[in-house]
Amino acid sequence: MIVGLRILALVIDGAVCFCTLSLLFFGIGWLMENTGSWGLLFIPLAFVWLIVWPFAYFGVMMGLWGRTPGKFICRLKVVYVGGRPGLWRGLGRETLKLLAVGSGIGAMLTLFQIIYCGHTWYDQICGTEVNFTRYPRLTATQRRYRQFMKEQHREQNAGTEDAP
Repeated sequence: MIVGLRILALVIDGAVCFCTLSLLFFGIGWLMENTGSWGLLFIPLAFVWLIVWPFAYFGVMMGLWGRTPGKFICRLKVVYVGGRPGLWRGLGRETLKLLAVGSGIGAMLTLFQIIYCGHTWYDQICGTEVNFTRYPRLTATQRRYRQFMKEQHREQNAGTEDAP
């Protein structure tokens, strides 16, 4: 189950990351159309952003929150022994992951490791692991309290309906 969720999270994150890049290139095309030669000044910036943005998108979110939007939707979280991965550990993990997934052989090796070992080589190097977070369930005390409040509400409503 977690293998499919990890792949789905990667697909969602890839779509979000590269859709924002396409919006950037659309904006540069619009600038070049409306400003003429001034728009050519933004082309080097766009190519730098093309390289920097995936690392910033994946690495910073992973380092600060332990998850990206795709992992949040799939209820996955990257944890480190000490808590959150941290900014540098997140950048390093995501850099290794982008190198692995970007190369065809690395993607196959990563998929093989997830299926058979439950973790990847870049998780082993960084000392992180991906956990599935379940929806929180009510404790027995919380269920009894809710039942008590429902009964109190029924008693109050029953008492007001009898009086004219």
